[in-house]
Amino acid sequence: MNLNELIDLERGPRMALIQWLQRRYLLADPLNCAQCNQGMELTTRSQDHVDGFLWRCSGCRKRRSPRANSFFQEFSKLPLSTLIKVIFYFTLDDPQKRIAQALNLNQSVVSAICRRLQDVCSVDVQNRPFTPFGGPGAVVKCDESKFNHKPKYNRGRRARQASWVFGIVSTQYTPSRGYFQVVERRDAGTLLPLIQRCILPGTEVHTDDWAAYRRVNTLPNVAAHRVVVHARHFVDPRTGVHTQEVESSWSSLKLGQKRRKGLRKEDLQVYLDERMWWQWRGGGPDVIMRNFIAILQLQFPVDTPVP
Repeated sequence: MNLNELIDLERGPRMALIQWLQRRYLLADPLNCAQCNQGMELTTRSQDHVDGFLWRCSGCRKRRSPRANSFFQEFSKLPLSTLIKVIFYFTLDDPQKRIAQALNLNQSVVSAICRRLQDVCSVDVQNRPFTPFGGPGAVVKCDESKFNHKPKYNRGRRARQASWVFGIVSTQYTPSRGYFQVVERRDAGTLLPLIQRCILPGTEVHTDDWAAYRRVNTLPNVAAHRVVVHARHFVDPRTGVHTQEVESSWSSLKLGQKRRKGLRKEDLQVYLDERMWWQWRGGGPDVIMRNFIAILQLQFPVDTPVP
């Protein structure tokens, strides 16, 4: 799936776009009436309307939008072709400002759509968890990092409370993949249960010398615990132990935070869930749109009968 295909759909008949979405189970085909227990008929309406079609029940005569039950229902004033292109650019990780400029949309509208797309990623990560990972012979790296937005030139308001994120990164993949969780505290009572939950038995764990990690080797799923003391060196010259993979992850995650000009604390976990979805479920540029459509199908079952 590429941008030229979407442009051709936008320029073609609106019915062709609706059928394209129906074949991908993003729109109902047909929409079912719960009252009459039968399929509704897709009929034309004023061509000035954003969709140009509506569902009509031959029994009770009720009418419903072609978008009923779908992700697109929430953004009823935008053409379907525009929403599909926003999804396409979102899966390419394009900045929201660039998406707004490319599609001639208000940036606040693009922000609202992308926020809902992030929610879709977050729900998928929760419903189909990729943890635990690791196992015999596997190594994971653990660390914590502060995600507060820094005022430029020390001007502007600072965050009242620090936002800390705990990360566990698997080195089995290139680039590395990880699990990232907002935490209120960085003590052993918070971090050790997260490590135990996220790794398979037989996993080797590498950390820095933060006090909360001292009892990592007592966890049932940990085969070995190795430490690098960052006050002395970033890579231990004797053992070669380091946490560079997780440090690289922090860099990448904070770059995304900077592109968004900071994140509210209540939005931080959703952002992390989105990035985790990219790492574990996104795939390459040639398949990510298809993979994202697959989770829209799961979360918006368009064949649900409408009252």
